[in-house]
Amino acid sequence: MREHLSQLGRFLREDLRHTAMGCAIGMVAAIALGAVAGALAPEVVTQVMETFMEMVLEAGVVDEAGNLSPFALLLNNWRAMLVTICYGFLPFIYLPVLTLVSNGFLIGLMAAYYQISGLPLSLYLAALLPHGIFELAALVLAAACGVYLCRNIGRLVTNSPKKIPAVELLTDLLRVLVMVIAPLTAAAAFIESYITPVIASFFM
Repeated sequence: MREHLSQLGRFLREDLRHTAMGCAIGMVAAIALGAVAGALAPEVVTQVMETFMEMVLEAGVVDEAGNLSPFALLLNNWRAMLVTICYGFLPFIYLPVLTLVSNGFLIGLMAAYYQISGLPLSLYLAALLPHGIFELAALVLAAACGVYLCRNIGRLVTNSPKKIPAVELLTDLLRVLVMVIAPLTAAAAFIESYITPVIASFFM
């Protein structure tokens, strides 16, 4: 375990850090763009949020009593993170960036929706931040892993001298997935189900 932790720390510091920072900046930019777009087109925001709520209900993360299911949330988030990384197996097109930007844009639209509905920004932050700190960190890392994978699959395809052996590449990414992203998504699911609703209730 100590060796795995050491290799994980090295990979995060030396290999993934700049990609993760770029993804984090992209996420912030997408959130800001979504908020601005929502403010300029409020009628679109309402339609998008209604569609989003329908998708949430269809995903099965809300039980019959109207409460969030932590297990369903965990599976849903875990699946989303895994798909984001696996998009990286398609070389050259950087699909993980699309996942990152679309999620960030939706978060920005949500901020605009709160404003349009006359709800305070404090409620928006209370409903997002407690679990979002963990979930968004996991998403940024998953996108960074996907981008890193995409870049290096491209190098393998073109036989670039900068290519990383496939086994080494996948082992490093698996460590991040199991030892960082999985715990973050588990924490996010628990907090979103049990803690976020309590905190948000103080701002209603």
